[in-house]
Amino acid sequence: MYKFVKNLLKQKLEYLIFEDFASKSSLSDLPVYEQIFATKPFIMSTQSGVELHMLVCEKDFLRSFWALKSFFYYSGISARLVIQNDGSLSSQALDLYSEHFPNCVVNTDNDDKIRDALTNHPMCQFFVGHHAISKKLFHPLLLSQSRYVLIMDSDILWFRRSKAIANCVKNCFPFYVNGGSGAYVRNQKFMESRLDLYPADNVNSGIVGYQKSKFIDMEFIESAIKKLVHIPKENLLESIGYIDDSVDIHSEHINETLCWWVMEQTIYALLLGREPQRQALPSWSNRLLVKLFGDLHQFTNSPIMRGTALIHYISDSWHNQFFPVGVQHLINRGFLEKISK
Repeated sequence: MYKFVKNLLKQKLEYLIFEDFASKSSLSDLPVYEQIFATKPFIMSTQSGVELHMLVCEKDFLRSFWALKSFFYYSGISARLVIQNDGSLSSQALDLYSEHFPNCVVNTDNDDKIRDALTNHPMCQFFVGHHAISKKLFHPLLLSQSRYVLIMDSDILWFRRSKAIANCVKNCFPFYVNGGSGAYVRNQKFMESRLDLYPADNVNSGIVGYQKSKFIDMEFIESAIKKLVHIPKENLLESIGYIDDSVDIHSEHINETLCWWVMEQTIYALLLGREPQRQALPSWSNRLLVKLFGDLHQFTNSPIMRGTALIHYISDSWHNQFFPVGVQHLINRGFLEKISK
């Protein structure tokens, strides 16, 4: 009897915590995930104290539409939208951004402008020439026109308003979501003890907010990149941080001994580390009220609950959850119909 009652209470609790919707029929003859292109445009603000920047490649173009439309529908944040082309977006993709987000800014050929701005910063210039992810760092810092900047990846879906993020934007507090580990080019202990660099803990740069005037310190960024790259060979093993297939710890070329893919995340962590008002938003909570009514900023492999504000579907090429889980949930919720009214 006790076990029966316990299971019954668990089922009732799960009904309260987790969202469950019946499958929705198609809006049109478009393939189900491309139905986002049949929805109404979101007219972008041209005068705002907030800018939303997103770096996009052709491969993630469809994802970016779901990410952006869910952001503008659920977040409650009015922002000037800036799309940064990584260099692979087709002309058709660029036209669709202008069609669905009128007044947005689509940056395509501005790398020379960035390099000119970095004339006296050779390490920053090298980063720009070496890896497209640099556009997620330097282009917002150097080209943004608003007081407050939001950076968001194209693999993030919103499910409701985040009071925590809205409060950070309103008060110009820097914020990030705690990723649970420090995926930096060098490990945090080494940076602090050997390089006199102090990153904020466990920064995930999938979504970051900051006040531009407090982050645009090019001398600090130049110095930090130089320190992170030029490590004496005898200290390389000790310094190892995040690594992937691009890293060769034994290479004669010093730039190949670290993962440039997470350099922008490392720099954001260092800039956030200098901000006493930074807000590290938790990605999970075991508290019932938070699951029901709180702000949950989650990652891949976590369930969509009533308190889920957003999920960052990181490494989705492995997990395959962005579309069949996250987007399908929005469709079943009636999201397409809601943004088409």
